[in-house]
Amino acid sequence: MTERARHGFVRIGHGGTLDPLARGIVVIGMGSGCKKLYDMIDSSKVYIAESRLGFSSRTLDCTGSFVAERKTDHITKDSLIGALNTFKGEITQTPPLYSALSMDGKRLYEYAREGLPLPREIPSRKVQIYDQELLSYPDGNTIPDPCLRHYGFRIRDDGTTLLGPSSTPTLIFSTGFRSKRKTDTSKTNPNHVPIPSTPQGLVFHSRIHCSSGTYVRALIADIATHLGTVGHMTDLLRSEQSVFKLGGEATLEMNECEDLEKVNRAIQAGNRL
Repeated sequence: MTERARHGFVRIGHGGTLDPLARGIVVIGMGSGCKKLYDMIDSSKVYIAESRLGFSSRTLDCTGSFVAERKTDHITKDSLIGALNTFKGEITQTPPLYSALSMDGKRLYEYAREGLPLPREIPSRKVQIYDQELLSYPDGNTIPDPCLRHYGFRIRDDGTTLLGPSSTPTLIFSTGFRSKRKTDTSKTNPNHVPIPSTPQGLVFHSRIHCSSGTYVRALIADIATHLGTVGHMTDLLRSEQSVFKLGGEATLEMNECEDLEKVNRAIQAGNRL
């Protein structure tokens, strides 16, 4: 028996983190299940993304400082669907500067936050976009996919959206653990320039099935460029990772993590997958 086991400690790991803005599935391994996490990290994932065309930011999402504004009135539903179809299959993608990738022993986001130049350009890489599907379009005629409200996206019947990530109340457990709060960038960065909250721009939702290593923020920015504008991500949900799906037997909501019976059922269901 190892020293760790003798003291009742259980090894715990995860199969890939989420961006600070994102929510959804994070696969957790316990004990011998940690050995399976290597497969999880390299597995395909399904995301539901909320994107806003017409405005760009330094981080490629709504937490970053405003960079530029471009027109979107030339974009139609058909041209947007065409752009989504263009970015299918194997594509070349450059990871964002604000990412956890390392260069010469330092995270890229650390270079960005400290205002330091990169030692060299960020290398592009190949990723797979297995499918992209448009789930909403704000033309007043397109009915939003029902999954959007189910997953907490704040969308009206006419397809228009209340911007920003869904507001999830902070969960407080008896152990004192608190779920992660969204960071108010304006308080941590005095030079932060907020993205205009005007009704201009075009907000849409899409479902993206992609390979490991895909940056949805970068994908949205590339789609915007293809359409002759700029864009950024305003909300992101990971709905599937490998065999795990939101709402499945092997998944738990944050507020269920202290219910040992539910935790045990989820573990048993996960072992059967």
